[in-house]
Amino acid sequence: MDNNFVQTLDRDIGLFVAIIRELLSQGLVEEVCDDQITAGQVRCLCFIWAHDKVTVGDIARGMGISYPAATKLITRLVEKGLVARNHDLKDRRNIYIEITPAGTELTAKVKPEKIRRLGLLLDKLAPDDLHSLRRGIEAFLTAAVTDDELFQQICLNCGKEHAEDCVLASIKCRKFTENLALFKK
Repeated sequence: MDNNFVQTLDRDIGLFVAIIRELLSQGLVEEVCDDQITAGQVRCLCFIWAHDKVTVGDIARGMGISYPAATKLITRLVEKGLVARNHDLKDRRNIYIEITPAGTELTAKVKPEKIRRLGLLLDKLAPDDLHSLRRGIEAFLTAAVTDDELFQQICLNCGKEHAEDCVLASIKCRKFTENLALFKK
């Protein structure tokens, strides 16, 4: 492949990621949240909200961060009254992290605003461009996600927000079917 094309595409992907990060993450958090809270803390809140019973280990794995980083993140959220640590009644060694009403309220403000902003951006695209974007993202992910380890690293672990049309689930199902067909030969 042409090196200049790859360099240009590398730059363009960097710009794409930067605008998404700014408009749909950090900039959104700064505007929507009155509290001193970071985009990472909001992401953690959204993860906890989307899962019924989570431990610090679940959060670390789900967010792709280290256990100590997850512990520090949870401690800050506990201090802000956004999550609580609760002992399992059957085994007190197990500690579950649960979102508080204040954390739920904050999450309820951020998530719809994120979707609204993305919608405003997408409304600027012609229908053909919008479908091309979706097809391009799906094609890129299909080419990039080649093994289960990478799948686990990029999966959003969306919990109760999981959608049937998740591109990663589709890729995993397709890869499983292909491997099954090879196994049967």
